[in-house]
Amino acid sequence: SRKARGGVGGVWERSQELGAKSAEGPCPAAALQRSTLAPSPGKAMVAKWVHNLDAFRSVPKDLAEATGTGAAMTMVAVITCSVLFLCEVTAFMTSKTRTDIVLDSNQDSLLRINFDVHMLDISCDHVTVGVWDAFGTERMNITRNVQKQRIDHKGNEKGHPYTEDELVELEFSDKSFTKEELAELDSDWSASSDQFQHDNFQSVVDAHDFTFVNFYADWCPHCRQFSPTWGTFEDKVNSKQDKMLDADGVEANVRVLKINCVDFEEACTEQKVQGFPSIRLYRRGAKDKQWVEYRGPREMEALSQFAHGEVGKRHMHAGAQYHEMFTEGCRISGFVEVARVPGTVHFQAMHTNDKTLNLAFTNVSHHVHRFTFGEDTDRSIASLPSEYKRHANPLDGKVFSAPKFHMAPHHYIKVVHTRWETSSLRSYQLTHQWSLRTIQRKVIPQAKFSYDLSPVEVVVRKGDRRWYDFVTSIFAIIGGAFTVMSMTSGVLNLASAQFKNSINKLG
Repeated sequence: SRKARGGVGGVWERSQELGAKSAEGPCPAAALQRSTLAPSPGKAMVAKWVHNLDAFRSVPKDLAEATGTGAAMTMVAVITCSVLFLCEVTAFMTSKTRTDIVLDSNQDSLLRINFDVHMLDISCDHVTVGVWDAFGTERMNITRNVQKQRIDHKGNEKGHPYTEDELVELEFSDKSFTKEELAELDSDWSASSDQFQHDNFQSVVDAHDFTFVNFYADWCPHCRQFSPTWGTFEDKVNSKQDKMLDADGVEANVRVLKINCVDFEEACTEQKVQGFPSIRLYRRGAKDKQWVEYRGPREMEALSQFAHGEVGKRHMHAGAQYHEMFTEGCRISGFVEVARVPGTVHFQAMHTNDKTLNLAFTNVSHHVHRFTFGEDTDRSIASLPSEYKRHANPLDGKVFSAPKFHMAPHHYIKVVHTRWETSSLRSYQLTHQWSLRTIQRKVIPQAKFSYDLSPVEVVVRKGDRRWYDFVTSIFAIIGGAFTVMSMTSGVLNLASAQFKNSINKLG
């Protein structure tokens, strides 16, 4: 029993000794291990400072709440990012071009103009092409590198020349005058001191079908003796008491008036009046200074009979219509080389050795099959990018008509030299405007193509996109999509919570 107690006591005493030793300090091995694992104070401060830089701190899962709205916004964000990512990759992989504007580097001395124009109502015997440029160079009736092809009119109606009466009716049928203008045109030229100007005798003639004029002088005794008879005749005709009919039985516009050659000496000189009184009948549309002289008795009956006879010879109001003058048209094609300065290519009618035309009444309506600049081949135009093809030949396939006499289409073309840096391809790009111009009565109509070269050129280069632009766009897409969806989810959650609170308060 003592031994046992001694044994138990020995164990207890031994444990007390070990406890005392452990209280005094660890064993050498454990102390070495803990001294190795424990961080130093400096390292702990650095680690704490690095952790404070964390901009993406995580929230414990127990504090985060998953919602259906958040899941839906996440799916939308993922789909949006995927679609935009594919679009961005496609755009990055697709080759694009960019254009720069620089001074024109083309040093060619000549410019080639290609044309293929169908003149609708001028025969090949009478059509001609000419060129004028800013240097003052003018070339007419160009035949080199020019081909002509006869084109028949379609249908049964063939062209034929206008009669003189048709020309007059069509030319003046749409003329209109104001009340003041009619008073000026119908008035006697008795004195320069009245309220009218009396400065254009030809306009008086053109305002009436026929104008019966008495040129007189105040000092002439024969004129004074004839004056009462002429006054009575003038009043009777101008008041329509004595109506005058043309060859078709239609009433003609006849005006009777007198001109005082003392006050209007210049007008009488221009009309070559050599004696007084001089009685003349002028017809509208006749050539300048052409008239019919009256040489009969100076009596009312004789004057009226003369006027009726002359008016009855003409078809002044037969209902004339515009029609083709020639039995065929002409398709004129080829090219001309001109200086690289502004200029005009024009097409017009001309006389021939055996036939003379009234050129002022020709019609220059036309159909443009081709009008381009530079070396013109179908292959070169076909090789252009699609967005540039339509500017290489904007006139092709268009018809430009002149519906009446003394009218002509005029084209204005701006020419811009264009070159592609990645290839040897060159082209002239065009902008086109046109107008239907009214020209003077005696001017020959011309179908004009006026061109002007731009002093700059367009250089088309390959527009490569930098890789860092692509990466920046991807980050912007991802960040933007998730930010917008996060804000939307937050707004929806807040609205849902507010709604639930309002329901609970009502309950």
